[in-house]
Amino acid sequence: MYIAYSHTTTSTTPHRSLHTSNRMKLNSKLAKRLFGFFMLVVILGAVFSFGAIVQAYAGEGSSITTSKVDVSLTVKTYERVVVQRGDTLWRIASTHLDKGGNIRAYIDQMYNFNRLSSSVLQEGQVLLLP
Repeated sequence: MYIAYSHTTTSTTPHRSLHTSNRMKLNSKLAKRLFGFFMLVVILGAVFSFGAIVQAYAGEGSSITTSKVDVSLTVKTYERVVVQRGDTLWRIASTHLDKGGNIRAYIDQMYNFNRLSSSVLQEGQVLLLP
């Protein structure tokens, strides 16, 4: 019986082929993208369900009833008076006040309504009558 020994080592280490390595990279990228998409779906689902729960519980104990109210805007127009030479608050109030009205109260309303700082009027000044 003859046994031959060789001192040379020709051992080859097993290695992956390039094709297998690329496939593993693609699977890894795909897994990361799928995981990211799954997490996005979970987060959005949680947010929307939380909003629905809040809305459901907010409406349960409420005793406030809403009804439609017809709101119509009314534009109130005021009479304007241009102050002439020699006009006073008393003269303007007495000519524009309804019969039987309190002239002093009307002058006070004119004073406040026009934001007058004094009772002295200037020619050409415009007053709004309440």
